[in-house]
Amino acid sequence: MLNYFLYCRKSTDREDRQVYSIADQMAVMRELAKRENLNIVGQFEESRTAKVPGRPVYNDMIRRIKKGEAQGILAWKLNRIARNMVDGGEIAELLKQGIIRHVRTSQDSFLPEDNVIPMVVEFAMADQYVRDLAYDTGRGLERKALRGEYPSVAPVGYLNDTARKLVVMDRHEAPVVKKAFELYAEGNSRLEDIAEFLHKGGVRTRATMRWQSEGGRPLKRDQVSYMLANPFYIGLFRYNGEIYEGKHPPLIPKKLFDKVQEVLKERSRPRHEPENDPKPLCGLLRCGECGRSITAEEKTKKQKNGNVHAYVYYRCTKKNTVCSQPFIREEALSAELSDVMAEYALPHDWAAEMNKMADRDEREAIASSAAASQAMREEMAAIGERQKRLLAVYLDKDIEHDTYLAEKAELLDRKKSLEAEMASLRNGQVAWLEPLRDWIKDAENLAEIALTPTLTQKKLSAKKFFGSNLFLQNRSILVTPTTLTDALRASRQNFSENDLVSPLVRVNGIEPLTSVLSGQRSTTELHAHGARWRDRTSGLHNVNVTLYH
Repeated sequence: MLNYFLYCRKSTDREDRQVYSIADQMAVMRELAKRENLNIVGQFEESRTAKVPGRPVYNDMIRRIKKGEAQGILAWKLNRIARNMVDGGEIAELLKQGIIRHVRTSQDSFLPEDNVIPMVVEFAMADQYVRDLAYDTGRGLERKALRGEYPSVAPVGYLNDTARKLVVMDRHEAPVVKKAFELYAEGNSRLEDIAEFLHKGGVRTRATMRWQSEGGRPLKRDQVSYMLANPFYIGLFRYNGEIYEGKHPPLIPKKLFDKVQEVLKERSRPRHEPENDPKPLCGLLRCGECGRSITAEEKTKKQKNGNVHAYVYYRCTKKNTVCSQPFIREEALSAELSDVMAEYALPHDWAAEMNKMADRDEREAIASSAAASQAMREEMAAIGERQKRLLAVYLDKDIEHDTYLAEKAELLDRKKSLEAEMASLRNGQVAWLEPLRDWIKDAENLAEIALTPTLTQKKLSAKKFFGSNLFLQNRSILVTPTTLTDALRASRQNFSENDLVSPLVRVNGIEPLTSVLSGQRSTTELHAHGARWRDRTSGLHNVNVTLYH
């Protein structure tokens, strides 16, 4: 009596979903073995495609057959054993040599003395089926890409809507992903920082059918890098080495995407580690006496209990000059910086009122910019025609494939740039509002950040708000007055809600019109006073920032 191995396989590929499951195959073949009195000495189960050689369970079964543990194979169909000619040829050769003496399927029986051609033909048909299916699937996916439909799993920030067969934004992940792009564009975050930010915001790795345990983890560095360089987020997508214009909604503007690419390129350059560890507040201040940079050094002091404590001191570098300025301890400098930031902080009610005024001005400006982008629309229409001609020339085989891909990518990039320019043109009359809103936000956050013990965060906030206008002199921080900082400081010192008789805006002040004050002045008086304020602060328009009366 021959000994048989029962081999059951369920592929994870889409083409095999209609095939019997492993349990069904096993039930059918065990019933057949019982009916024909076939002795099963081993059972092998595998969930893996057979279109390429290298299945571990199959290889183990063949190894044990060559050792003589079994002389026959039971399988539901030959295509369960192999869908490639390497494995199929091996089975046919072992059968020809008599090492395998019987291959039994649910419908056929193959013996060494039989003509091997039917078995080889069936293996060849199984192999050709996979090849045809791959070709047809590839053509279908390519046609889908040409229609602008992404033929794969949506990236983070998006979801595959299987009902409508569309890619849509994930309302939970999309805002977090957009904020991640904005953070990285600032140039102060590492890929690890972005991965941590995404993880805290709920953007994590997704579990797959094969790797269920991989879901819910933080993205790795290369995954974050791929996400930041993926043109999918501006409405394009890559497929099969080619760029396509997608129908999915873009998540970020192209200008932000280009900025992120610049940061990625800059950070990809090799960097040399500094010889010494720079201190947190270095690079923020300059010496008020000689204008040189402020540096820091660490000193140790032995205390009475024998412990050694380290102190950080900041001082002028005094490079190539004579300077009399003393040093200052880091703790004292941090406290001094907090006092300066609190002095220039914008009150929350002022910020809210100024943001409302900015929103109103934005609505009015957008409504007045109607047909300014006509030339760009005409160029975009011309690009569409060029795309059609380029495709026709490529299909006629008049240009090489690489040339076609390069020119197509260039046209799509120009089209996206035009779309960004049109959006910028529509908002051109309100372009100054964005830096205004940023300034309001930065000024409003000063009071909160002044209280943080984190020196790096305090330095970044002060650097962004004051720029290079902070000086250290006689252990005190001095602020070089600018139109913005001087106006804000004057308003903080002079404003009083109870003083309803005095002008709404005092000398160099910027306090907004409150509801209390608006009830005490006529419209004519308010507009007249606003004109006087604009005259006094005309210099502000040179920096694209308008402060409201």
